[in-house]
Amino acid sequence: MTCSNASILSKSVLFALFAIASMRFAEASPTVRDTKGEKRDPLGDRGQKATVLFFVMHDCPIANSYAPELARIAAEYTPRGIEFFAVYCAETPQEANAHLAEYRIPFTGLCDPKLQLARRAGATVVPEAAVFSRTGELLYRGRIDDRAVRFGAVRPEPRRRDLRLALDAVLAGRKVAPRFTTAVGCYLPADEPSNK
Repeated sequence: MTCSNASILSKSVLFALFAIASMRFAEASPTVRDTKGEKRDPLGDRGQKATVLFFVMHDCPIANSYAPELARIAAEYTPRGIEFFAVYCAETPQEANAHLAEYRIPFTGLCDPKLQLARRAGATVVPEAAVFSRTGELLYRGRIDDRAVRFGAVRPEPRRRDLRLALDAVLAGRKVAPRFTTAVGCYLPADEPSNK
């Protein structure tokens, strides 16, 4: 090997190492089961413009009060390329299915007993929404709107519709700001439920 070839090879190796070091490795997309037992990859690329995970709980009154708004948001944004999932971390599939039917939540329910999706989103309470890009990047996490001020204090109408604003920004190709807001609701389990 000539010095010239060795120099080219060295530069190629250095360039490759630099490229590898500077790459952002995306986390593997968690696979969970839906409420019917089918495996789902909710954060996988299916050509959608974004994916919204709604963290819900069947016995949280604040989360349940948002069910009509979740349905309205899904009706407005699904035709525009946004996918929606309801994520249950503490419920059995039967409890989740009953909740979806009772509150007329019109999208697929996912069971997340190992909290894979909750951890990926950084979700800690319900109701909380997480918006992911087609490639699995977290674009927004937080409240649906500011109607719930704190436990026991709820405005008749929201002043700011944070999730809608985030989705509008995503669809317009803009950065979501603010990226995080604080949701008010019931806490998700801190650890995996032991008997689900």
